[in-house]
Amino acid sequence: MTLGLRLATRRTFLLGGSALFASACSRTRSRGEAVPNLKHRALDSLPTTTLSWLTLRDHFVATVGARAGEGHPLGSLLVLADATFSPRSRFPLHPHREMEILSIVLNGDLSHHGDQAHGATVSARSAQLISARDGMVHAEGNDTDAPTRMLQIWFEPTSRGGTPAYFHRSFAERGRHLLAGDAEMPLRADARVWWHDLEPGTIERLSTAPQRRGYLLAMTSPLHVVASGDPARAIRLEMGEGLVVEGGAVDLSADIAGAALWLDIA
Repeated sequence: MTLGLRLATRRTFLLGGSALFASACSRTRSRGEAVPNLKHRALDSLPTTTLSWLTLRDHFVATVGARAGEGHPLGSLLVLADATFSPRSRFPLHPHREMEILSIVLNGDLSHHGDQAHGATVSARSAQLISARDGMVHAEGNDTDAPTRMLQIWFEPTSRGGTPAYFHRSFAERGRHLLAGDAEMPLRADARVWWHDLEPGTIERLSTAPQRRGYLLAMTSPLHVVASGDPARAIRLEMGEGLVVEGGAVDLSADIAGAALWLDIA
């Protein structure tokens, strides 16, 4: 991609930097619990580009179309592009330098072409991390006869230089999966990216640690989000919408099985 591009059970997660806390026990709210600041990114507020072979929606800095380059990052998170490729289509080859590029495939197969890892395919429920470093040339696309939907996320690196590096992770089982930000998928950025499969009748808590922010994306189904400390404050995210979470926690649920993406960012 181009840019200069839900009561049956409860699970509680604290995601922040390297801290992770999980508990299967019910959690009682305290009166002093911080109420997070929430910023809803509704569909009609997101730049969308529709071409004959590609539909793409940008959540931060726009990547293609008339509004390319517009928008603002969230810390080191520069780009979150939600793209659907038509069958037998792809971007032309293009260069990247000093960028951490995470591609997550939701359905279909994403092909990778370029001067390194040429011909690699990333399938549904898989992620590829490219650390562009001193520079590489590539193009993503869809070499199949069915549509491919993927997310591409760009982070500004905290260290620079070196030979480009490629990493891959698959996660067939339903559940909660760390996609990037560990030794296996080592982002050169102070961020972690999580995939959350959601089942009806369950609630998950997502928290931001002090001095960090979270971004929640309703990937494959609508989501119900309730601010901790203020249960009357609820937001419904339609599929494809996002939510910035700052200074507290939210409880997340869904009416139908689906998946959400959670990004924890310094």
